[in-house]
Amino acid sequence: MGPLDLEKQMPRGPREQLAGLYFMARTVDKLRAEQPGGKLGLYLNRADGVSAYMCKRVGLDMEELRAKVAAAGDEAELEAWLRDRLDPAAVAETNAKLEALGTHRLTPESVETVKQIHPIMHERPELTIFFDIFDADEAPRRRR
Repeated sequence: MGPLDLEKQMPRGPREQLAGLYFMARTVDKLRAEQPGGKLGLYLNRADGVSAYMCKRVGLDMEELRAKVAAAGDEAELEAWLRDRLDPAAVAETNAKLEALGTHRLTPESVETVKQIHPIMHERPELTIFFDIFDADEAPRRRR
C-alpha cells in the first residue's frame, strides 16, 4: 500500500472499522503517512497513543503491522492478514474499551498534553472520550 499525505486528506474516522476493529482503518492511514513520500501532518502515532493501545489489546505488534502495511498490495490483502491474526472476542472487547477510552484515565499533565494536541477541548470541555475529541477536532476540516 502506498504512502498517504495527511496534509491533503485526513485519516479515516476513529469509529471506522477494518477487520471489524475500530481505529484500525485510521491507524493504517497514519502508518501509510509514515512511509517515504507520505506526510503525517498534524497527526501523531505515539507509543502511548490510541493506535498503540488498540494493537496491544488485540495482541498485534505495531512494528509487524507497520511492515505489513508497507508490504501489502492493497487493503483487502491487509484485512485478510488481520482477520487471520485477530480473535473476534478480543476485537469485540477492544471495541467496547475503545468506545469508552477517555481522558479520565490520564494524569492531569497528560490531559494538558492532549489539550495542546486537540485544541477543541478548550472550547468544548465536556469532551472527554477520545473518539468524540477526534471527531470534534476534525469536523471543521471534514466540512471543507
